[in-house]
Parts: sequence; C-alpha cells; structure tokens
Amino acid sequence: MDNLGIISKYGYKCIAISAVLLIISLIFDLWFSFFVILFLVTLWIYRNPERLPQSEDSKAIVSPIDGIVEDIKKCNYNGRSYSEILIRSRIIDCGVLRAACDMEIASIKRRNGLNLHSSDANLNLLNNRATIISKNQDIILRISTSAFTSKVYLENLTCVKSGRRIGFIKDGKVCLLMPLNTRISVAKGDKIKACNIIGYIDE
Repeated sequence: MDNLGIISKYGYKCIAISAVLLIISLIFDLWFSFFVILFLVTLWIYRNPERLPQSEDSKAIVSPIDGIVEDIKKCNYNGRSYSEILIRSRIIDCGVLRAACDMEIASIKRRNGLNLHSSDANLNLLNNRATIISKNQDIILRISTSAFTSKVYLENLTCVKSGRRIGFIKDGKVCLLMPLNTRISVAKGDKIKACNIIGYIDE
C-alpha cells in the first residue's frame, strides 16, 4: 500500500475514531467544539508532507525525522564505533520516518519495552524499540517510542532511496549511527526537518 497521501496511512484508524466521535457529538449536541479540535489535531499529528533530500550526493546523510538534536557523541554498537546523532521527535513534529541515505536494509530488529516520556534519560534502554541496519553505507537507525505511542510503524522495504518514507512514529527518539569519518553539519539543540542534510561521509 502506498503512503503518499497528505495523511499517513498509519493514522487512518485514529482519524476514523475521532471522526466518529465528532459525528456523535454533533448528533447529541455534546462538546462539539472539543471534538472538532480533537479531529483537527489528529489530522495534524498524522500529516504526511512531501519532502525531497537537500542533496543527491551519495555520501550525504539527511535527517530521518523532524525534531531537535538532543545529543551528538561517539558510541559502540556490536563492537564497532560510530558517530551518533540523537534526535527527539515530539508529538507536534511530523512523525514520518525517512531513509537517511540510499539504504540496503540488511535487517530490522524489534524489542518490546515500556512507554516512558521522551525526555526520560532511560528511554532508549527501556522503551519499545526498532533497529534498522543498512549494509551498504554502514548506517544504523534506532527508533524508540515514548509516552504518546507504543509502536514504531515500519514499511516492509529492502532497498530505499534517500528521503523515502520508511515508517512513522508519533513521539519518541531516533538515534542515527554513522561511520566515524562522517562530517556532521548540525549541532546540539538545532531544530531540523526530515531530509535536511546533517552530514557527509568522507572518502
């Protein structure tokens, strides 16, 4: 199923529920204004804007989601060292997940956990999490849920172009692990949007 509409397909159920509540409130003349606002907010949360990568350079790394850069550091994963950018995506941000580069997805790992608030320092260790490993560019995406969502929605894909939609999360954190020779072009505290350049992999 394509996911190219102005509303993400992952929001259809929630939008349908809010629409039914709106109709019921209209019929019974009960809190109509509240349910109008609820319906509009639900549409906003699941918006699905069109985005294009800022660069077509094969070495460019783009942001996989809208949010705020919460941390930049070095880390280890499976015995290898990486540069890591941690992006916090709030419920007010667009939750569409996108490929950070041209990716050949080697595996997707899921782990069940808790639903802690996204500002919690232990979120990445304890919450529901999905890990996407790309074999061609040595890129890893770790996506953690938060209090407003219990699931990471992911497309069933193997090869994706930079900036292509790969899933959705309403609120949470995305850790982007890149090779150590990546020249990072963002700083802690920056507000970024999906498909904005955040770095280049040096030769």
